[in-house]
Amino acid sequence: MYRLLATDIDDTILAPDGSLPDANRRALLDLHRRGIAVVFSSGRATVSLRRVATDIIDPADDEYLISFNGARVTTLLSGHIMTEELLDPQSIADVTAYTRRHKLLVHGYGGDLFFAEHTSPDHWSRSVSYARDTEMDWKTVDSIATALPDGSAKLLVIGTHDALVDHRRHLLEVSHGRFDVMFSKPNYLEVVRHGISKGTALRSLAGHLGIPIEETVAVGDSLNDVEMIRTAGVGVAVANARNELKSEADVVLDRSAADGAIEELAARFFSE
Repeated sequence: MYRLLATDIDDTILAPDGSLPDANRRALLDLHRRGIAVVFSSGRATVSLRRVATDIIDPADDEYLISFNGARVTTLLSGHIMTEELLDPQSIADVTAYTRRHKLLVHGYGGDLFFAEHTSPDHWSRSVSYARDTEMDWKTVDSIATALPDGSAKLLVIGTHDALVDHRRHLLEVSHGRFDVMFSKPNYLEVVRHGISKGTALRSLAGHLGIPIEETVAVGDSLNDVEMIRTAGVGVAVANARNELKSEADVVLDRSAADGAIEELAARFFSE
């Protein structure tokens, strides 16, 4: 019997246009009402992830959020931070120095805001779009490292996919084991503290809840979900997932996010 579902958000429960298909909403709410632990797991900031979760589940019925690709685990209702692992200030300084040299857009996160360094009108436009899509407030700063002296849960580097493939390799070369870099979308590079992932957060949370990892299911679509689906008792990829994730999954669903993938998953693994 499976007792916990960890689910990615974008392109897993949300359709590509950002809408929430009714089939996915109904399936998640039903699992929650039946006592299955529903864990919303995303690269998104906590404040953005919470808005998605509370559109499905009444916050008075507490569930759990894994945000910033595993760097933070919180409760839905109280916002209590169970675990938090921040990028250190030197790592932030090194990454942002690199992005400035290569004229890349980078975001950092503090409180409920994201901070952006802009070097072109295109950067401004991309930040406006990101703020709209995530429903977050933001500020433009000259230096993210200066604006966030205590660290950041993650950094987000935004650009074209082909360019970011090379930049990911170079950033890993300068990390010296201090931070990891992964894709969450083709044009998003996520930078987190070394060893942090949705998988490490899932294992920690399952242990806290007294749920054996073998009794967990995780579902996702992109490369920042790899460790989570490797860690879970059953790792699942939605039909629209990247091929690299499908190759790691135990099960590939027939349905995409837009077609109600979570309804299919619930019927296959959580039937009464």
